[in-house]
Amino acid sequence: MNIVVIGNIISFAGAMLMVGVGFLKTRKSILLTQCSMFTLMGIANLILGGVTGAISSLVSILRNLLCLKGPLTVPMKLFVIAVQVLLSARLNTLGWIGWLPIISACFYTWMIDVKDETRLKVVLIASQSLWFVYDLTIQNYVGFTFDILTILSNMYGIFSLRAGQKVRHHAA
Repeated sequence: MNIVVIGNIISFAGAMLMVGVGFLKTRKSILLTQCSMFTLMGIANLILGGVTGAISSLVSILRNLLCLKGPLTVPMKLFVIAVQVLLSARLNTLGWIGWLPIISACFYTWMIDVKDETRLKVVLIASQSLWFVYDLTIQNYVGFTFDILTILSNMYGIFSLRAGQKVRHHAA
């Protein structure tokens, strides 16, 4: 079987877990399911030649496990970011494209505790936009498709939040 097909099948399994996370109700189950998702996505990235995408997934598992213990402090965020950057600087094989998942993960890690839903959705759109380019480059067509869907669903979420704010504002 073609390596691109195998990588995309594994990516699809990870994407299904990503969708499934939306139905989970507890922080613990969300974070643990994301760890399984990151494992599958990391394997898919490795198969497709995306070493830094795999690093991003691996370090995201570490980040989630730290989040299970409580909020990420600034020193913990800096540690997670440093691990990603150092591993990627050493193992990146795709030039500037290889930095996209790392920039995405570092940005998301730094902003993970943002309270405003609209700002969080903007963070998700920005982060996923970097993955969009990366996934297309490594032929992760499933990841690319879900990147688009994530960007669009978050844009819809922003419009819905703003429409709800306008309705509440006019009602007051």
